Amino acid sequence: MTIVLNEDHVNTLCAIGIGSNQGERHGLLKRATQLLKTQWKHPFQESSIYETAAWGMPEGTPSFLNQVLLFEWSEAPDAEQVLEVLLDVELALGRQRNARTSAAYESRTIDLDLLFLGDQISSSDRLDLPHPRMTQRKFVLEPLNELCPHFILHPWGKSIHDLWLACEDETPIRMYLAAPKG
Repeated sequence: MTIVLNEDHVNTLCAIGIGSNQGERHGLLKRATQLLKTQWKHPFQESSIYETAAWGMPEGTPSFLNQVLLFEWSEAPDAEQVLEVLLDVELALGRQRNARTSAAYESRTIDLDLLFLGDQISSSDRLDLPHPRMTQRKFVLEPLNELCPHFILHPWGKSIHDLWLACEDETPIRMYLAAPKG
């Protein structure tokens, strides 16, 4: 989606999902937010923080804190460059990726996902836009619905709110911390 500020200026929205289920989860979310804010210096909003059971993982796995950051870019950045920043922040915050299990769900200190970048649709061996499984996960759609319910997500052609209503994920979501005001 783009937000039209005036006839000559169009901004691009970039949604980043962040999550943690190891260590000081809330502190890790705050630190990731600070690092991204410092790196990009673009206007952004942050959703409330939600707690959910570890989706797709064995029973007894520590629960996740999840949040969405919504950045507003005056010019659409290169998606691969955004991904590099996210991977660098994950590494700085102690994320260890295991190549053998990269396709499996695993506990992590921090997880940063590029959910969408405007209405870009692309697929590579490193990145799919928009995130292909985001419409199946309430823990992603709940905070997105809080920030941008009317955003039309391509290729589905539906608003975030409509996708949130249609999501069949029944994993309970608990408000952990309300979004900061202002």
